[in-house]
Amino acid sequence: MVIDPVEQFRTVIKGNIEGVDQGVALLTSMTNEQYCMRAKPYVNSCIGEHLRHVLDLYYALKEQVGIIDYDVRRRGALVESCRVTGLRELQQIKTWLLSLQPNMMNNKMIMSTEISVVDTLVAQVETSLIRELIFVSSHAVHHYALMDISAKLCDFDTPDNMGLAPATLTALRNDSSCVQ
Repeated sequence: MVIDPVEQFRTVIKGNIEGVDQGVALLTSMTNEQYCMRAKPYVNSCIGEHLRHVLDLYYALKEQVGIIDYDVRRRGALVESCRVTGLRELQQIKTWLLSLQPNMMNNKMIMSTEISVVDTLVAQVETSLIRELIFVSSHAVHHYALMDISAKLCDFDTPDNMGLAPATLTALRNDSSCVQ
């Protein structure tokens, strides 16, 4: 099977943009108060803190100069407590995604991240932009699921399919006995 790199590029960008748009839909469906609510003891972080973390990984990728450092975090940043800032940053990421070109996808870079919960151990591996876009998109889905749980525990609705992985949604579409 021959894989068309331009088509792969379009697929990965489309998936990332769908994820960003899902975040926008969530934020536009809530108030700033809801954005900052904590569903303790079940989820420690508010929706704004989860979104900041999702955005931090996108920014690490966007702003990398040869090394992607996923451990750079903006804890306490305005985006954690201001829904409008979250919306603006999601739009910035979408604009960046739309600016990417197919010839950039396989550019080699180094990804750096801590890997131990006991010691400060950092792993650095060679990767590519397309591989990391797949990772940050998947990572966002995981946090969207936590945001969805938080929202429901705080008694407000979320957009359909919030926090469900693409493969899960495909399985649900293909299995007529599953009702969501």
